[in-house]
Amino acid sequence: MELTTVVAIYCPLWHRYDHMDAWMGEGWSEWELLRTAPARFRGHHQPLRPTWGCFDESDPRWSAKEIALAADHGIDVFLFDWYWYNGVKIMEKALERGFLQAPNRRRLRFALMWANHPWFELWPMPYGKLPTFLLPARHSPPDLNRVMDYCAEHYFRQPNYWRLDGKLFFSVFYPLPFTNRLGGAAKTRRLLREINRRLGDEIHWNAMTWDTKHVDTFKAAGFETTTRYNVNTTGKIGPRDEPLEQYPDIMAQHRSWWRRMSAQPLPHLPVVTMGWDVSPRARHDIKWPFPPAPGQKQRKYPYMHIVVGNTPERFEQLCRDTRAHLEKTKTPYRVVFVNAWNEWTEGCYLLPEKKHGDAYLNAVRRVFA
Repeated sequence: MELTTVVAIYCPLWHRYDHMDAWMGEGWSEWELLRTAPARFRGHHQPLRPTWGCFDESDPRWSAKEIALAADHGIDVFLFDWYWYNGVKIMEKALERGFLQAPNRRRLRFALMWANHPWFELWPMPYGKLPTFLLPARHSPPDLNRVMDYCAEHYFRQPNYWRLDGKLFFSVFYPLPFTNRLGGAAKTRRLLREINRRLGDEIHWNAMTWDTKHVDTFKAAGFETTTRYNVNTTGKIGPRDEPLEQYPDIMAQHRSWWRRMSAQPLPHLPVVTMGWDVSPRARHDIKWPFPPAPGQKQRKYPYMHIVVGNTPERFEQLCRDTRAHLEKTKTPYRVVFVNAWNEWTEGCYLLPEKKHGDAYLNAVRRVFA
């Protein structure tokens, strides 16, 4: 059986950084949301209790523990959520001071997913009004060249940067605004080719997508593959329904998504989602079940649905389903993404937690290692 590359999405929220000190006070991080998250209904698994406690991921000693745990359980790559706002970087210390300074860093490869969305207040998210946008996301050819120069200097030359088919893997969270703001697909494609020539290396551009509408555009713009950050809803919960989704239904939604993406003009790299619960980012005084805010027809993030019924056994079956899908479709890339290593305040994590310990990690090891 051909080996599968397992990529765990890494969300670098769990350390102190200057912008958060300015926004929320010195030393504050989303660990505080995790510690204080209330249970919203009977049987709701909140607050989560990480087995390792609230640690500083920018400390290379802690990063070394994460690397060892991931590598020992069949994970090959950390895909770091990476934030750049016209030269302003946030949360990069988890990668630059933690992972890249860890003594065992070569046990694991890494790559970047440019989280090119606006950064706004989440602590908690306002209810019934627009959040404050703290850092807007904009794109231009000069800025993209600066991004690539910075990445070449700090990341691409690292010996354990992940390459797919010999090319440096680089993912874009919002590829459609990226393409549109660079002048459209044809101009974007020329720019990406120029970047390759200037860097003297080939970049594998990956597009995150949540629908099938724009894959032709992404291909024309120079993207080589698609993936998806997570699959977290069936889309069947109405505004008057209790906002609970069952994990078996989410499993079926994964399989449906993979089939639909197999018919698209770009190879798709499937994702396996461990769970979904963003209630820690919601105000404590908004009672369950979260109602649509006044003037809104639908619930908005994070006052939305929660996935229940996700167990290590069901997650393992979904991992097996992913592997079977790759074998059946004979995709040119045997790659599986897992959401996520440490998205604690979105309810997606492989790191050990009090209820199930390392059972989710053991599921990954049994299926893929």
